[in-house]
Amino acid sequence: MAYSTSTILAMATATFVTIFISTEAAHMELRGATMRSNATFTINDQVFVNGAMYAESAALNDHLGCNEYPAGTSSFKVCGCGVKVHAFMMTECQQYEHYDTQIGQCDCSTKACDEKTLSSGYTDKFEWKAVAFKISAC
Repeated sequence: MAYSTSTILAMATATFVTIFISTEAAHMELRGATMRSNATFTINDQVFVNGAMYAESAALNDHLGCNEYPAGTSSFKVCGCGVKVHAFMMTECQQYEHYDTQIGQCDCSTKACDEKTLSSGYTDKFEWKAVAFKISAC
């Protein structure tokens, strides 16, 4: 059965649109679109990654869910009692035994920030680098 050029072009366009929509949906799930919340963060809620401010206050809502950090980092700091971070050694916030760490105390009775340098080892300590981290409300 022979198809006209316009029919082939229409089928190719429909296939491309279907693939694009599927890819975009997977990307949104990875980034945590399903984790969007109505959480109210305060000015005290801050996330620092590798020594630099990553997000604070209301802007934290834009970063809820899994965030990739391809260069990797061992340094995290979370301030405030309304936010926490889970650091992951694996991409896409996949768990890997004891190389997953929570930063953030979710304790409103203290004003102290929770700052961690990711490390492991029994006798000889070494720093491990997280390449992904998940931001969530407490």
